[in-house]
Amino acid sequence: MNSEEALKILILGNIRYAAGEPSIMNVSAEFRSELLKEGQHPFAAIVGCSDSRVPMELIFDAGLGELFVIRTAGNVVGDIELGSLEYAVEVLKTPLIAVIGHQECGAVKEAIHGGKFSKSMRVLIDEICRCSDGDICTCNQEEIEDKNILHTLSKIALNPIISKAVEEGKLRLAAGKYSMETGLVSFFK
Repeated sequence: MNSEEALKILILGNIRYAAGEPSIMNVSAEFRSELLKEGQHPFAAIVGCSDSRVPMELIFDAGLGELFVIRTAGNVVGDIELGSLEYAVEVLKTPLIAVIGHQECGAVKEAIHGGKFSKSMRVLIDEICRCSDGDICTCNQEEIEDKNILHTLSKIALNPIISKAVEEGKLRLAAGKYSMETGLVSFFK
């Protein structure tokens, strides 16, 4: 499967989900056993937010073994997430990486409002603040959410293994935003 086909499958799955018409997913013991024997062959790697209202497999109407999902608050990436994406590209030969943010992201809201954070949470907040070149207070929530999605995508694109796969035409990078109101993901890159 190539990257264009993978993106089309994501979009069609999301349309089914938003319409309340998900496909029947095989989660039988036999299918799980087959996946164990045959291994996983995800058609897309998704970097998404940890928000419990945005489960990537559900919003893309995807079954077991179809998506390689990495979730962090605010859909940010660091070395561990980038290593996981390298695994998806190098080992699993996944043709698509998509960064999917969402409206009303709590991590973005915290970054905008500021405050006192633990050391670990400060790392997360600082990463989100990088998307606006330190001028996060001059933008509204929606603008920061969009900038943060693109910032994460650009950080992924700078990874040498990922950029090489893109240059060779083996991989496509995409960015989208999930609407909690409609259930639809709008891809804008």
